[in-house]
Amino acid sequence: MKIPAPWRILVVDDEEGVHGITRMIFRGYRFEERPVELISAMSGAEARALLSEQPDICLALLDVVMESDDEGLRLVDYIRSELGNQDMRIILRTGHSGLAPETDVILKYDINDYLSKSELSASRLLTSVIVALRSYRDICLSRQQPATVPLADTRPDLSRPLLGQLLHHNRHQLDRLRQLEHSPMARDLLQELHCNQLRLQNLFLQTAPLTTEISTPRATAPRQLIDTLVEDLLPLARQQRRLIDYRYDPELPEQLNLSGSACLQLWLALLDHCLSADVGPDLRLNLDYLPQRQQLELRIEGEQPQRPASCDPAHQALWEGAGRSYCATLAQRLGGAITVLADAPDKVMIVCVVAASPAEA
Repeated sequence: MKIPAPWRILVVDDEEGVHGITRMIFRGYRFEERPVELISAMSGAEARALLSEQPDICLALLDVVMESDDEGLRLVDYIRSELGNQDMRIILRTGHSGLAPETDVILKYDINDYLSKSELSASRLLTSVIVALRSYRDICLSRQQPATVPLADTRPDLSRPLLGQLLHHNRHQLDRLRQLEHSPMARDLLQELHCNQLRLQNLFLQTAPLTTEISTPRATAPRQLIDTLVEDLLPLARQQRRLIDYRYDPELPEQLNLSGSACLQLWLALLDHCLSADVGPDLRLNLDYLPQRQQLELRIEGEQPQRPASCDPAHQALWEGAGRSYCATLAQRLGGAITVLADAPDKVMIVCVVAASPAEA
């Protein structure tokens, strides 16, 4: 009987106690019938030696402050730039969050999670590691796909133009119907149809090369954008018996210069993904303006530790295969970025920023 290869996790920290606690948490632990093997390094220099000799490490748990105040961040650059390893998942753990603020680190460095030691529990660490291992597994599986595909798969998809026309026609007709007076039940049905139409349009866009025209930024009401977002996907949330709570920054300007339609399209794709879990957490949306960077930030969060969550495998495969890349590219074209801090069915934390300058009064 073949023994399954272990998940090899590198733990880099200058405190022996951290290594001991980590070993205790993962003693005897198995993920997808494969054991976890922990490799310890007490310094950045020792970690560099191990990383250069052992390319099959799938996850690194890095302390930030070791030989220097930013040794862990230097290790991230070493892994991504010098070793050219984009597959390895990286989780930062720090006891000095003031030296490396979470938002700054997440936006600047290619990491997969950021954990504060002072608030870290065994279940939180396990959740973060499972999400990272699942992501690493999917990357490896995608690389194992055959290099050649059947001839039929290489032909142009002649149905896409027709599907695009039908979706556009349906949306036009739905918009017309929504202008008419209806009974409360008919209004609910129309709202559900409108929601499904937007989700179909979203799937259509994600599975094609990104050709969305980014309109010239103009004065847009950010509060109205998030109101529209929640209203559009409320039928889906109700269907899953989940709540969407959202708040604005009290200092959020009434008007900002941004591409409103493309921004709403990006937010819709992200929130639709967060609502894809068949059983998942209620969601909190926070909309803030970062004046120093002239960016509008949407943070989507949710946690459900008490009951098991599950996600449709087909939707998760679409997200990993196309959706996440689509959102990242669209955010980049809007002068921003997305950062996925947690993406397990029972815990969600996604940060999305787009360029937004003050609108003239």
